[in-house]
Amino acid sequence: MAAKRGLLVPDGAYAVLAEAGLGGIEANHVDHEPPARQKIRAIAAELGLFVTGSSDFHGANKTIALGAETTEPSAYERLLSEASGVEPVRG
Repeated sequence: MAAKRGLLVPDGAYAVLAEAGLGGIEANHVDHEPPARQKIRAIAAELGLFVTGSSDFHGANKTIALGAETTEPSAYERLLSEASGVEPVRG
């Protein structure tokens, strides 16, 4: 849903992706205006997906601070509980 960059996921694709195993959608991002965040949250709720955040931090040359957009603890716990494979690094 990064409309500022012109990269949009068609609304109908979320259901297909969820059926294929998608667990969550990033809503909390600096590029997402409040209406877009609300739309993403509604899609996530409808499909039973969790909502994540991202500061999109790529180093000191970025104007966005690390941790500027976060994931709710409940979504993080769900992500961990549904994960498979390698145990994540805990901070």
